[in-house]
Amino acid sequence: MIKRYDIAVIGSGPAGEKAAIEAASLGAKTVIIEKGVKPGGAGLITGTIPSKSLRETVKYVESLSQSSISGIDICLDRKLTVQELMYRKERVIEHRVNDILGAYEKDSIDFIAGMAEFNSLNQLVIHKNQEIGNKKQETSDITVRAEKIIIAVGTKPYHPDHLNFDAEYILDSDTILQLKDIPESLVVIGGGVIGCEYATIFAKMGTEVTIVDSNMMLLNFIDHDISNALADEMQKDGVRLKLGTAYKKVEVLDNHVVTTLMNGEKIKTSALLCASGREGMTDGLNLKVCGLQTNSRNQLEVNSNYQTAVPNIYAVGDVIGFPSLVSVSNEEGRMAAQHAVSNKEVSRIGSDIPYGIYTIPEISMTGLTEEQAKKEKIPYGVGICQFKDLARGLIIGSKQGMLKLIFHSKTHKLLGVHIFGQSAAELIHIGQSVIAFNGSIDYFLKIVFNFPTLSAAYKVAARNALEIKQ
Repeated sequence: MIKRYDIAVIGSGPAGEKAAIEAASLGAKTVIIEKGVKPGGAGLITGTIPSKSLRETVKYVESLSQSSISGIDICLDRKLTVQELMYRKERVIEHRVNDILGAYEKDSIDFIAGMAEFNSLNQLVIHKNQEIGNKKQETSDITVRAEKIIIAVGTKPYHPDHLNFDAEYILDSDTILQLKDIPESLVVIGGGVIGCEYATIFAKMGTEVTIVDSNMMLLNFIDHDISNALADEMQKDGVRLKLGTAYKKVEVLDNHVVTTLMNGEKIKTSALLCASGREGMTDGLNLKVCGLQTNSRNQLEVNSNYQTAVPNIYAVGDVIGFPSLVSVSNEEGRMAAQHAVSNKEVSRIGSDIPYGIYTIPEISMTGLTEEQAKKEKIPYGVGICQFKDLARGLIIGSKQGMLKLIFHSKTHKLLGVHIFGQSAAELIHIGQSVIAFNGSIDYFLKIVFNFPTLSAAYKVAARNALEIKQ
């Protein structure tokens, strides 16, 4: 028996979820297929939501011990376990899963838990799982035929061939959340987003962390002042930075990991986290039947309408590569569904988006960096505000944090905003809006901000940029 649909979505992460809901809202008979037993994909089950839930819990525990702010000394008399720290994660996931399933039911979207593979350009064979949520289901294979198919399978941690990932000593960004105990020491391979986020989280939990990266700076795509500020803060928390060097060999010896660097230095730790990027989860889709090929990281190429080389097959989310952000994946899913159902022309999301990096403290940015302005030979100026100089910064005990504005030195047009510190990912949207409307930094001089707020950093930075006395 073949089940027929207008739209079939493979993968129920952020991109797949929004694609299915958008397609259904446009009147398409829709099915969404998820290889796991719960909807949500890596973003909900193993990635964004779990890691950010852990981060918030760690920040809360840290705030309890900041007696210098409140004058109240609260001391935990024992070391917390990972399970205790991850309690919040389980509650968040449970609530979110129920919300997603409820939305599918409301919009008459069929949800099938199973592995999908192509057997033609319009047809999928689904190898059903035994469970869907907490319920049992029949496991016989079913065939789904759809006019349009949207691939939203996401990514998984990339595993270099020479590392033996055992989920005990050698970990990736999925298995590190399954640790029973907080490691006494940890070496992190990779100074990118995932590596830096977990390095700061575990450092705050008392783990001795070492980051190894062949690049000379952390997060080398962000503004250099912000990268340096993060490096300084990490080192204050005891993180050792081994930058400009790669690892040569990794061994598990006597219940420890020994990482040998290219310069011969050996680092002995309780565990190792490899954060060397991610790769598309396209292996089991049997794409060769459709004539589709993936790149070296198993990702798919798409056009401006999110169509692959086969017009009726679309791809969205992390499986199409950069920028691999939940916020972007949501919109990609919606736009692909609009084109698939209504043939509405859309366009790939560009560079005018905010980026949030959830280190402790967090980082957010939008627009040009100072380095890009130099490279493009744009006459520019810089304005900076340190959070410690704000009344709100003093009240919350923010000893670190900064907001940096990049603007055209002749027109004062705002070109970029870069923030390091508390609420950076929230504050960035003020600057994003000004950039979107081609505004200038003069706007910040005229507007009245609430007092005391961190948002006032925009006014202070603008005055600094134009050398106006405070």
